[in-house]
Amino acid sequence: MKMKALFSKPRLAKDTFARVVGLLVGVLIAFFAVSASAAPSDVAPDNKAPVSSPPAAIAPAATSALTPAQRFSKASAAMTDGDYGEGAYQLRELAASGEWSHGSLHNLGNAEWKVARPGYAILAWERARALDPADRNTVANLTFARKKAQLSEPERRWYEQYSEWLPGMWWLLVAGLSLWAGVALLSLPRLLGWQRAGWHQGLAALLLALFLLTTPALIGLWSRANIGVVLEDETRLRLTPTREGEKLDELHAGEVARVENVRGNYYYVRADHDRAGWVEVRDFAKIWP
Repeated sequence: MKMKALFSKPRLAKDTFARVVGLLVGVLIAFFAVSASAAPSDVAPDNKAPVSSPPAAIAPAATSALTPAQRFSKASAAMTDGDYGEGAYQLRELAASGEWSHGSLHNLGNAEWKVARPGYAILAWERARALDPADRNTVANLTFARKKAQLSEPERRWYEQYSEWLPGMWWLLVAGLSLWAGVALLSLPRLLGWQRAGWHQGLAALLLALFLLTTPALIGLWSRANIGVVLEDETRLRLTPTREGEKLDELHAGEVARVENVRGNYYYVRADHDRAGWVEVRDFAKIWP
């Protein structure tokens, strides 16, 4: 009596296909889980009210139905009544809770500017710009604020500028989908015993080329994670990470610097014109914390 094969060929193909698809789905889920933790999420109220001119004319955002709507509504009402201190407080609490959106951060910058906190205003606008690089009003506010504070435009490397063409999550999405779709087109036909068509290779080559085009942007996103803003005026740039450290220079509120090292409650930062030293954490904040 002949024994039956343990698995028939169709069953083996189906099992192989299921395993490959499961592996790809698992890798994609892990990739986007890590990516989501690396960039700020746009989950706060999204009804933004960017000013159409420099910060002198501010149009507060309307209330959003998204959580926490009450705090956002209170900030909006306060700014409408001209109480920018209360509006800034409510929007600060909203940002501190991790509920970020371009609209709420843009309005936070408006409120901080009105209560004479330029470092915090520039930080909020930089964070808003990170979520929506194409918004002209946020860019105009940053340009106006730096001109008013006599600050130079921060120097950015070419791949950091390239990464600002699209929001960070878009780059991550395009990179992940193009890579794994290209790999799937090259590997699945052989694994499943299908005849490979010419369009498989052509489309796979196009997708992998698209992934290569996203590589400088991904490097730029990683590099930009170390960029931050000086919050307080006359921030001491110290030789050593101690309160008694010798003063090397002073940084002004709103200046942009790059974090190169961390020790205790101090960042070692490098600002424009190669000015470097230690600053206290409380006087400096990363754009992407």
